[in-house]
Amino acid sequence: MLFPVHTYAIDSTDLPVKLGQTGKNVYFLQSRLLDLGYLHFRPSGYFGDMTRTGLMSFQKRNWLSRSGYMDVDTYTKLFARDAERAASGPLINRVVGPRTLAKGEKYGELLPWVMVDELVTAGSTAEIQDLYTGNKYSVVRTGGSNHMHVSFASEEDRSVFLKCFGGQFTWEKRPAVLSFGGKDIACSVFGYPNGTSNSSKTELKGDICIYFYESTSDFEKISDAEHDANILLASMEQGAVK
Repeated sequence: MLFPVHTYAIDSTDLPVKLGQTGKNVYFLQSRLLDLGYLHFRPSGYFGDMTRTGLMSFQKRNWLSRSGYMDVDTYTKLFARDAERAASGPLINRVVGPRTLAKGEKYGELLPWVMVDELVTAGSTAEIQDLYTGNKYSVVRTGGSNHMHVSFASEEDRSVFLKCFGGQFTWEKRPAVLSFGGKDIACSVFGYPNGTSNSSKTELKGDICIYFYESTSDFEKISDAEHDANILLASMEQGAVK
């Protein structure tokens, strides 16, 4: 039996998902725990102690047996409308950046990721315009297989980026338009650095992730519903609303 959830489903024969396992199902579990505030790191696809602790916290707050693994009952509750989110805490930034425009200054086309990947090659510099504020900053592509990894072209660009995200790195995802090679492309920008590499000329440690139409995670190619919604907003004239 398959449990249909968003763009990916776990087969009941794959349950339980537990400590020591790796793969797509673990990544999917971590993504949902992150969404609900029970994890404070990017999904890795490895079920370690921190994932187990986060899952047990979810189970306790949602009146489930604190087994520390994902069984049918836990899976069902994780994606229920009434799933209890984690209590607010200081470990994760949930700042929401400003939304000052009633209508965006620029909108982009829904260019599929395979085409964006070929167009904006590693080392290329592109301009990003935040849909909700109109602020612009430049980024340099550093990599990414199924979505784009970028660094900032300068400290000034980093400063503008942070201004869009409320003044600090945060787990918010914002609709934007990337301009390169005469094309304006709808995208969604994640507000928190990924990894520890530093290939930019700024103080940023890690890369910023940008999703496009048909983008997925680099690990196990899982799509992201929030990014998908932002990309659609960035492609429609009615998208930037207060």
